[in-house]
Amino acid sequence: MPWMPRSAARFPGIAQLALLGVAFSAGCARDTPLAENVLLISIDTLRPDHLGCYGYGRETSPNLDALCREAVVFDQAISHAPSTLPSHASMLTALLPDHHGASFANRRPLPREVVTLAEVLKDEGYRTASFNDGAQIARKWGLDQGFDLYQVNRDDADTFDRVVHLALEWLDHEPGRESPFFLFLHTYEVHHPYTPSRENLERIQADPYDGWLGDAVEVRELNWIDEGRRSVAPADLEFIRAAYDAEIRSMDRALGRLLAGLRDRGLLESTLVVLTSDHGEEFGEHGKIGWHSHTLFDELLRVPLVVRFPAERWSDRRVQRQVRLIDLAPTVIDALAVPAPEQWQGVSLVRLLRGEEMKPLLAASKIDHERDRRVHSLRTGRWKLYRDRLYDLQRDPEELYDFSSGRLELVEALKARLAQLTAGGRVGTGEPLQLDPETVERLRALGYL
Repeated sequence: MPWMPRSAARFPGIAQLALLGVAFSAGCARDTPLAENVLLISIDTLRPDHLGCYGYGRETSPNLDALCREAVVFDQAISHAPSTLPSHASMLTALLPDHHGASFANRRPLPREVVTLAEVLKDEGYRTASFNDGAQIARKWGLDQGFDLYQVNRDDADTFDRVVHLALEWLDHEPGRESPFFLFLHTYEVHHPYTPSRENLERIQADPYDGWLGDAVEVRELNWIDEGRRSVAPADLEFIRAAYDAEIRSMDRALGRLLAGLRDRGLLESTLVVLTSDHGEEFGEHGKIGWHSHTLFDELLRVPLVVRFPAERWSDRRVQRQVRLIDLAPTVIDALAVPAPEQWQGVSLVRLLRGEEMKPLLAASKIDHERDRRVHSLRTGRWKLYRDRLYDLQRDPEELYDFSSGRLELVEALKARLAQLTAGGRVGTGEPLQLDPETVERLRALGYL
């Protein structure tokens, strides 16, 4: 009997979504699993074009680059929101923001009616744990659904190394180690403020910097820049990029330790490893520096997606086709030969790797704090509709020119498809949250308040 979401009876909208053609089947589970365990890693605010395996010139990510050589690398993976909570909610629920309803700007947590990846795997007998940096994905926002353990790193330093330490400790001491596990790790280390160590910064910088920013890039300084209160010389912008890259370098060292730890414990070859991000970061492409959440341009929506299957199946493979973060959970489910909830949107990318015929995957995205239909975008792979402008991503990858003139039929077709994809209402309605002082302090440190 196929697995059915426990929330199905409480969510009549599932049927409505299906009738609209929005809830795509994740595919029937295979008889033979491709993996036993799952490790999902989210590096908050990580741009793919700042990684060696995506063509970056600086040596920011040697360990991730090595992982890419053993994995499938998706070159056009698109997020559904340029902000942390709604993007992670889409990642873990295979639902668009319009349907899962989680919103930091509106202080709404993920509704309990939504079925998460962790809930599916817990029901299948998996041990489920998350070690993360909290703030917009703290327990109160509802992303803890289905986790046996959901532990927020309360260390003063937002380092991935600390998260890795907690995860390896859990693998060594968690009871019931004979059962498979789902482990979700998250870090804000790459997120502003950019406060890299001198060692990592010196490995990245070509020349020393002696400008007004000093040795780090604080949130208040980025605010001064974006509010026009401080001017930015080319050397200042170069230092901001270098500080961001140095944070990636630090994260990458911890990633190497994590992968070595799995290998030493005999777990790597039975574990599906997925690394991605919730969104990118802007460095002046469309007006702001060191910021996100405010536009739907590709510097914020395009994210890395690296999937390593056991036995290096499909290793060192590049996928050029557009995929979405709502496809992540269905891909995991398919690789484990576990039936997927009918509630989920998206498709399994295992089908793509097996060579099955698949329709183009349209990526609908939304700015968290806006309700206007124009602050959605729809990306086809070549075309993007955003704020009634049409961008040709092949001819204009920087998204500077409007190509809608003479293509009104295409614009209207994309508008109609976007309306269809985002129709159907939310799965449930979470009560607005009151933020406690500890959460407020954490969010303020990250520049969210």
